[in-house]
Amino acid sequence: MIYKELKIIFLSDMHLVYEKDFLGINTFNSFSSIVDNIVINHSDADYVIFGGDLVQDQTTESYNFFKSEIKKINTPKLFIRGNHDISDKFFINLQKEKVISSVNSNWEILFLNTYSKGNIFGKVKESDLDLLLKKSESLSDKYLFLYMHHNLFITGSPWLDIHITRNKDKILEFLSKMRNLKIVVNGHIHQETKHQYKGINFVSAPSTSIQFTSNEKKFRLDNKKPGFLEINLQEEGRWEVLCHRVGGNFGSPEINPKSY
Repeated sequence: MIYKELKIIFLSDMHLVYEKDFLGINTFNSFSSIVDNIVINHSDADYVIFGGDLVQDQTTESYNFFKSEIKKINTPKLFIRGNHDISDKFFINLQKEKVISSVNSNWEILFLNTYSKGNIFGKVKESDLDLLLKKSESLSDKYLFLYMHHNLFITGSPWLDIHITRNKDKILEFLSKMRNLKIVVNGHIHQETKHQYKGINFVSAPSTSIQFTSNEKKFRLDNKKPGFLEINLQEEGRWEVLCHRVGGNFGSPEINPKSY
Protein backbone atom coordinates (compact mmCIF):
# COMPACT_ATOMS: atom_id res chain seq x y z
CA MET A 1 0.00 0.00 0.00
CA ILE A 2 1.24 3.49 -0.88
CA TYR A 3 0.76 6.09 1.85
CA LYS A 4 0.39 9.80 1.23
CA GLU A 5 2.69 12.28 2.91
CA LEU A 6 0.84 14.96 4.89
CA LYS A 7 1.17 18.72 4.66
CA ILE A 8 -0.14 20.65 7.67
CA ILE A 9 -0.43 24.40 8.17
CA PHE A 10 -0.38 25.52 11.81
CA LEU A 11 -1.28 29.11 12.73
CA SER A 12 -1.93 30.48 16.17
CA ASP A 13 -2.56 33.45 18.47
CA MET A 14 -4.59 35.79 16.27
CA HIS A 15 -5.75 37.92 19.25
CA LEU A 16 -8.30 39.71 17.09
CA VAL A 17 -9.36 43.17 18.27
CA TYR A 18 -12.08 45.11 16.48
CA GLU A 19 -11.23 48.63 15.21
CA LYS A 20 -8.22 48.98 17.51
CA ASP A 21 -4.57 47.99 17.38
CA PHE A 22 -3.44 45.32 19.79
CA LEU A 23 -0.16 46.45 21.36
CA GLY A 24 0.56 48.40 18.18
CA ILE A 25 -0.51 45.74 15.66
CA ASN A 26 -3.64 45.68 13.52
CA THR A 27 -4.54 42.05 14.14
CA PHE A 28 -7.39 42.01 11.60
CA ASN A 29 -4.98 42.96 8.82
CA SER A 30 -2.21 40.59 9.91
CA PHE A 31 -4.59 37.64 10.17
CA SER A 32 -6.15 38.44 6.81
CA SER A 33 -2.70 38.53 5.18
CA ILE A 34 -1.83 35.17 6.70
CA VAL A 35 -5.07 33.65 5.41
CA ASP A 36 -4.47 35.07 1.93
CA ASN A 37 -0.97 33.61 1.93
CA ILE A 38 -2.32 30.18 2.86
CA VAL A 39 -5.01 30.33 0.18
CA ILE A 40 -2.55 31.35 -2.52
CA ASN A 41 0.49 29.26 -1.59
CA HIS A 42 -0.78 26.30 0.43
CA SER A 43 -4.03 25.13 -1.14
CA ASP A 44 -2.40 21.68 -1.35
CA ALA A 45 -2.33 21.32 2.45
CA ASP A 46 -4.17 18.35 3.93
CA TYR A 47 -5.11 20.17 7.13
CA VAL A 48 -5.04 23.70 8.53
CA ILE A 49 -4.79 23.78 12.33
CA PHE A 50 -5.78 26.88 14.31
CA GLY A 51 -3.72 26.76 17.50
CA GLY A 52 -5.83 28.90 19.84
CA ASP A 53 -6.16 32.45 21.22
CA LEU A 54 -8.35 33.42 18.31
CA VAL A 55 -10.19 36.50 19.64
CA GLN A 56 -8.79 38.93 22.20
CA ASP A 57 -11.64 41.39 22.78
CA GLN A 58 -14.53 38.87 22.80
CA THR A 59 -16.65 41.08 20.51
CA THR A 60 -19.23 39.80 18.05
CA GLU A 61 -17.42 41.71 15.30
CA SER A 62 -14.16 39.90 15.94
CA TYR A 63 -15.83 36.50 16.11
CA ASN A 64 -17.65 37.16 12.85
CA PHE A 65 -14.45 38.37 11.19
CA PHE A 66 -12.64 35.20 12.18
CA LYS A 67 -15.42 33.01 10.79
CA SER A 68 -15.56 34.97 7.53
CA GLU A 69 -11.79 34.74 7.02
CA ILE A 70 -11.50 31.01 7.60
CA LYS A 71 -14.27 30.38 5.07
CA LYS A 72 -11.71 31.39 2.43
CA ILE A 73 -9.73 28.25 3.28
CA ASN A 74 -11.21 25.14 1.68
CA THR A 75 -8.76 22.79 3.38
CA PRO A 76 -10.13 20.68 6.29
CA LYS A 77 -9.71 22.66 9.51
CA LEU A 78 -8.87 21.66 13.07
CA PHE A 79 -9.12 23.85 16.17
CA ILE A 80 -7.55 23.80 19.63
CA ARG A 81 -8.65 26.09 22.46
CA GLY A 82 -6.29 28.71 23.90
CA ASN A 83 -6.47 30.54 27.22
CA HIS A 84 -8.06 33.60 25.57
CA ASP A 85 -10.80 31.55 23.91
CA ILE A 86 -13.30 32.37 26.62
CA SER A 87 -16.58 31.83 24.76
CA ASP A 88 -17.77 28.24 25.12
CA LYS A 89 -20.46 28.77 22.49
CA PHE A 90 -18.07 30.13 19.88
CA PHE A 91 -15.56 27.34 20.27
CA ILE A 92 -18.23 24.62 20.27
CA ASN A 93 -19.60 26.05 17.04
CA LEU A 94 -16.12 26.06 15.52
CA GLN A 95 -15.70 22.40 16.38
CA LYS A 96 -18.94 21.67 14.53
CA GLU A 97 -17.55 23.36 11.42
CA LYS A 98 -14.41 21.26 11.19
CA VAL A 99 -14.23 18.68 8.46
CA ILE A 100 -11.92 15.69 8.67
CA SER A 101 -10.82 14.26 5.35
CA SER A 102 -9.88 10.63 4.96
CA VAL A 103 -6.22 10.55 4.02
CA ASN A 104 -4.35 7.32 3.46
CA SER A 105 -1.21 8.18 5.42
CA ASN A 106 1.16 6.44 7.79
CA TRP A 107 0.77 9.47 10.10
CA GLU A 108 -2.02 10.14 12.59
CA ILE A 109 -2.92 13.60 13.93
CA LEU A 110 -3.79 13.89 17.63
CA PHE A 111 -4.37 16.80 20.01
CA LEU A 112 -3.94 17.54 23.71
CA ASN A 113 -6.27 20.02 25.39
CA THR A 114 -4.44 22.44 27.71
CA TYR A 115 -7.30 24.91 28.27
CA SER A 116 -7.93 25.70 31.93
CA LYS A 117 -11.01 27.87 32.46
CA GLY A 118 -10.19 31.21 34.06
CA ASN A 119 -6.42 30.71 33.88
CA ILE A 120 -3.68 31.91 31.54
CA PHE A 121 -1.46 28.93 32.26
CA GLY A 122 -2.10 25.56 30.68
CA LYS A 123 -3.36 22.47 32.45
CA VAL A 124 -3.85 18.91 31.26
CA LYS A 125 -6.29 16.46 32.83
CA GLU A 126 -4.97 13.06 33.87
CA SER A 127 -7.91 11.47 32.05
CA ASP A 128 -6.90 13.20 28.80
CA LEU A 129 -3.35 11.87 29.12
CA ASP A 130 -4.66 8.35 29.71
CA LEU A 131 -6.90 8.58 26.66
CA LEU A 132 -4.01 9.90 24.57
CA LEU A 133 -1.78 7.01 25.59
CA LYS A 134 -4.48 4.45 24.83
CA LYS A 135 -5.07 6.08 21.47
CA SER A 136 -1.36 5.93 20.62
CA GLU A 137 -1.21 2.26 21.60
CA SER A 138 -4.07 1.52 19.20
CA LEU A 139 -2.10 3.29 16.46
CA SER A 140 1.12 1.34 16.86
CA ASP A 141 1.48 1.11 13.08
CA LYS A 142 1.34 4.89 12.66
CA TYR A 143 3.69 7.80 13.33
CA LEU A 144 2.06 10.42 15.53
CA PHE A 145 1.81 14.19 15.22
CA LEU A 146 0.43 16.01 18.27
CA TYR A 147 -0.76 19.61 18.54
CA MET A 148 -1.64 21.70 21.60
CA HIS A 149 -1.90 25.36 22.62
CA HIS A 150 0.39 25.79 25.64
CA ASN A 151 4.11 25.11 25.67
CA LEU A 152 6.11 22.51 27.61
CA PHE A 153 9.51 24.25 27.55
CA ILE A 154 10.52 27.53 29.19
CA THR A 155 11.46 30.54 27.08
CA GLY A 156 13.78 32.21 29.59
CA SER A 157 11.33 35.11 29.98
CA PRO A 158 9.92 34.90 33.55
CA TRP A 159 6.82 36.97 32.74
CA LEU A 160 5.89 34.43 30.04
CA ASP A 161 7.10 31.24 31.69
CA ILE A 162 4.67 31.58 34.61
CA HIS A 163 1.95 30.81 32.03
CA ILE A 164 3.49 27.53 30.87
CA THR A 165 1.65 24.20 31.09
CA ARG A 166 1.46 23.08 34.71
CA ASN A 167 3.25 19.81 35.54
CA LYS A 168 5.16 20.11 32.29
CA ASP A 169 7.88 17.68 33.40
CA LYS A 170 5.32 15.02 34.23
CA ILE A 171 3.60 15.55 30.89
CA LEU A 172 6.89 15.32 28.99
CA GLU A 173 7.68 12.06 30.72
CA PHE A 174 4.21 10.80 29.91
CA LEU A 175 4.54 11.72 26.23
CA SER A 176 7.86 9.90 26.06
CA LYS A 177 5.92 6.67 26.64
CA MET A 178 4.28 7.16 23.24
CA ARG A 179 6.95 5.37 21.25
CA ASN A 180 5.61 6.43 17.85
CA LEU A 181 5.21 10.13 18.76
CA LYS A 182 7.57 12.11 16.54
CA ILE A 183 6.62 15.78 16.72
CA VAL A 184 4.57 18.11 18.95
CA VAL A 185 3.56 21.62 17.86
CA ASN A 186 2.21 24.41 20.07
CA GLY A 187 1.32 28.09 20.02
CA HIS A 188 0.91 30.41 23.05
CA ILE A 189 4.47 31.81 23.23
CA HIS A 190 4.35 33.83 19.99
CA GLN A 191 7.76 32.70 18.74
CA GLU A 192 9.40 29.90 16.83
CA THR A 193 11.36 27.50 19.05
CA LYS A 194 12.65 23.94 18.75
CA HIS A 195 13.40 21.43 21.50
CA GLN A 196 13.95 17.70 21.75
CA TYR A 197 13.10 15.34 24.58
CA LYS A 198 13.81 11.61 24.48
CA GLY A 199 13.58 11.47 20.72
CA ILE A 200 10.44 13.61 20.45
CA ASN A 201 10.68 16.97 18.69
CA PHE A 202 8.81 20.00 20.05
CA VAL A 203 8.20 23.06 17.89
CA SER A 204 6.38 26.29 18.71
CA ALA A 205 4.80 28.65 16.22
CA PRO A 206 5.02 32.40 15.73
CA SER A 207 1.87 34.45 16.17
CA THR A 208 -0.27 35.86 13.38
CA SER A 209 -0.31 39.05 15.49
CA ILE A 210 2.31 40.26 18.00
CA GLN A 211 5.63 38.44 18.48
CA PHE A 212 7.36 37.75 21.82
CA THR A 213 11.07 37.48 22.58
CA SER A 214 12.94 34.90 24.65
CA ASN A 215 15.19 35.60 27.64
CA GLU A 216 13.58 38.90 28.63
CA LYS A 217 12.93 39.77 32.29
CA LYS A 218 10.21 42.26 31.38
CA PHE A 219 7.38 42.03 28.87
CA ARG A 220 8.81 42.92 25.48
CA LEU A 221 7.70 42.56 21.86
CA ASP A 222 9.76 41.42 18.89
CA ASN A 223 9.86 43.25 15.56
CA LYS A 224 9.51 40.05 13.52
CA LYS A 225 6.60 39.84 11.11
CA PRO A 226 3.49 37.71 11.70
CA GLY A 227 3.92 34.11 10.67
CA PHE A 228 2.79 30.49 10.61
CA LEU A 229 4.25 27.01 10.25
CA GLU A 230 4.23 24.56 7.38
CA ILE A 231 4.79 20.99 8.57
CA ASN A 232 5.50 18.20 6.10
CA LEU A 233 5.08 14.70 7.51
CA GLN A 234 7.08 12.33 5.35
CA GLU A 235 7.75 8.62 5.02
CA GLU A 236 9.41 6.54 7.73
CA GLY A 237 8.68 9.10 10.44
CA ARG A 238 10.65 11.91 8.86
CA TRP A 239 9.33 15.45 9.02
CA GLU A 240 10.14 19.01 8.02
CA VAL A 241 9.02 22.30 9.55
CA LEU A 242 9.17 25.61 7.68
CA CYS A 243 8.36 28.97 9.24
CA HIS A 244 6.71 31.47 6.88
CA ARG A 245 6.30 35.16 7.67
CA VAL A 246 4.21 37.67 5.74
CA GLY A 247 5.16 41.18 4.72
CA GLY A 248 2.91 44.19 5.07
CA ASN A 249 2.22 47.27 7.12
CA PHE A 250 0.43 46.02 10.21
CA GLY A 251 1.64 48.75 12.56
CA SER A 252 4.61 48.84 14.93
CA PRO A 253 4.93 46.82 18.17
CA GLU A 254 4.74 49.01 21.26
CA ILE A 255 8.19 49.76 22.69
CA ASN A 256 7.19 49.66 26.35
CA PRO A 257 4.06 47.51 26.30
CA LYS A 258 1.90 46.84 29.30
CA SER A 259 1.10 43.25 30.12
CA TYR A 260 -1.92 41.99 28.21
